[in-house]
Amino acid sequence: MSFPFLVISHRLNFESFFSEFSTSFEATIVASGEDGLAALAQPTPWHGVLIAAQLPDMDGLELIEQVDSLAGAVPLLLVPDDQLAELLPLANSRSVFRVVPESTPPHILATILIDTVRQFELLQQEHRLTARIEQMSLTDLLTGCYARSHIPGLLHRELRRSIRYRHPLSIILCDLDRLARINEAFGHQAGDAVLAGFAQAAAQVTRQDIDTIARWGGDEFLVVLPETPISGAGRVATRLRERCAQLGQTEDGRTLACNASFGVASFTPENATRNATTEALLLLAERCLLQAKAAGGNQVLCCP
Repeated sequence: MSFPFLVISHRLNFESFFSEFSTSFEATIVASGEDGLAALAQPTPWHGVLIAAQLPDMDGLELIEQVDSLAGAVPLLLVPDDQLAELLPLANSRSVFRVVPESTPPHILATILIDTVRQFELLQQEHRLTARIEQMSLTDLLTGCYARSHIPGLLHRELRRSIRYRHPLSIILCDLDRLARINEAFGHQAGDAVLAGFAQAAAQVTRQDIDTIARWGGDEFLVVLPETPISGAGRVATRLRERCAQLGQTEDGRTLACNASFGVASFTPENATRNATTEALLLLAERCLLQAKAAGGNQVLCCP
């Protein structure tokens, strides 16, 4: 396997070097900073970029500052031997991986490039791990829904957008009825199965990539419905209530009823001063939910 490298230099001839190590490296060689920027903008997964400190059209150190944002490759700086002491501190301040003297022998340069490949792979692994951690912080592991921490910012943005463009926005606050009894009678594993089943049902009755479902509390979920008036949100809540009742989770040969109560609240552009904050919208949905549960549960209550 050969690893793609970009060389931006007009002072040395690298063709012979890369022809000797062609099984390890796949090189693209350009002679100017402008051509280097054009190459960096391509979707090539550059593992490393070797940039001469002196280029005909720009300073190599200034070009290095753009490498990470354009390509994410590992930067190396090629310097004249007599400028090594001068340029080394400047290169370190810009997080250059290696400073390579122009007199570096081919076998040493090959070792440096192999180290660059290893550094690139370590950085990619770190990026994947960071992305995974960020995703886990946004996701409820049991249900696969968003975690509650994701909702305040999202709901604020959706409400601001609805107010600005005079579009409706609705939310549904859901609470599973008698989940505590299921946990007490059959254990938390059974209760977890009910929660996961409810989340799957919610995903089936909402719009993918438009609506948002979040685990709001222990047995509560919040659904955010952009571009949806309260009548439409009420229909979504009704379908979810019916779907929930049909789940039929089974434990020890007994069917576990999955009933839920729903409080629906909305911002409407016709009454732009009402529910114009996330706090007011959430408070109204909570009050509707409490009234639905007080009336016996397993029902939908909409509060315009």
